[in-house]
Amino acid sequence: MKQSFLRYLLAAVASLAAILIPVSARGAAGQLYASDDGRNLVLEFTFDGTRTTFATANDPRGLAFDGSGNLFEADRGTGTIFKIAPDGTNTPFASGLNFPEGLAFDGSGNLFEADFGSNTIFKFAPDGTKTTFATGLDGPRGLAFDAVGNLFVGENTGISKIDPAGVKTTFASGFGVAVALAFDPSGNLFAADMNGNAIVKITPDGTKTPFATLGRPVSLAFDTSGNLFVGDLDTGMIHIFSPAGIKSTLATTSTAITGLAFAPTPHQLLNISTRGFVGTGDAVLIGGFIVTGNGMVNSKALIRAAGPSMASQGVPGTLQDPFLRLFDSHGAVITSNDNWKDAQQVAIQATGLAPTDDRESAILASLPAGAYTAIITGASNTTGIARVDVFNVQ
Repeated sequence: MKQSFLRYLLAAVASLAAILIPVSARGAAGQLYASDDGRNLVLEFTFDGTRTTFATANDPRGLAFDGSGNLFEADRGTGTIFKIAPDGTNTPFASGLNFPEGLAFDGSGNLFEADFGSNTIFKFAPDGTKTTFATGLDGPRGLAFDAVGNLFVGENTGISKIDPAGVKTTFASGFGVAVALAFDPSGNLFAADMNGNAIVKITPDGTKTPFATLGRPVSLAFDTSGNLFVGDLDTGMIHIFSPAGIKSTLATTSTAITGLAFAPTPHQLLNISTRGFVGTGDAVLIGGFIVTGNGMVNSKALIRAAGPSMASQGVPGTLQDPFLRLFDSHGAVITSNDNWKDAQQVAIQATGLAPTDDRESAILASLPAGAYTAIITGASNTTGIARVDVFNVQ
């Protein structure tokens, strides 16, 4: 068995897939953080709108999280960017700035700051090294990166686009102060027009359309479901807009919410699939995957072995009774399953990913970081085409 398993594991490397969990000790993954400028606080909101104080500040403005769950806050009152660890430890990251406003991280972990007082964009490497990225702007405030690394800057009357080489062009104009920017999951840019009392949607080609009318919107952030959160300077409210534009209210603070940011959430690879022929002996179907990270919470995964259900999709010669085993990196069997309703039926159904045929197999497992191998064989030495799926259901 040991030699056979090693062959299985080597074969799994060729089809290796990953469930990625970021390196972060933050327990409040996905929760909203807000700059409360009126009370000089950084607030934390649970999903039901319950508010707690996370840190104190002095005229707090833009917020941005790095990939490790540290929150960076632009402290306009002191001209300092503070780094706030997940446990609330607050340390200066950069000082001597001239009215810092917006903050944004690029894909390499560099922090960009809109320096309102000097009309400059500064770039800070992860070690804090400061360089000038762009000059000659007109009251820069909001910052946002698109998927290919272009930086968009909200200014007094418009929005500039600056490519990674620092070349600046005008992207959109006609604003009464584009104070905050955020991209939705489809690549559309949303801008808070503070003096225009509006949220404006801008498609990648620069087409502007009205999205919502508010008092004075000054901060924006999207959650992972595509809902837009907006801080309103006039009312002290945090509003939520669904992707369809339906408005609701998360919280009322009675003061100015000048910055919004969501804590990092686990990256979710929702569907890993490998299809192939299952024979006898070593001719098995293998799905290798890795759970990475050093978080305190294990990753919950659903591993599924499909066979009979693929016949309705036009796949000939399907395996009629797949048998699923899950191995750890040492070759030990963690668990196995033949027919998915034999065990964990209620929990598997709750994921919404249960097999559609009772003869198929499924395992719901809570897994620490490590390498794993799912192997499908045919019950009673049956053969045929099968598919192994791995879902992150964290």
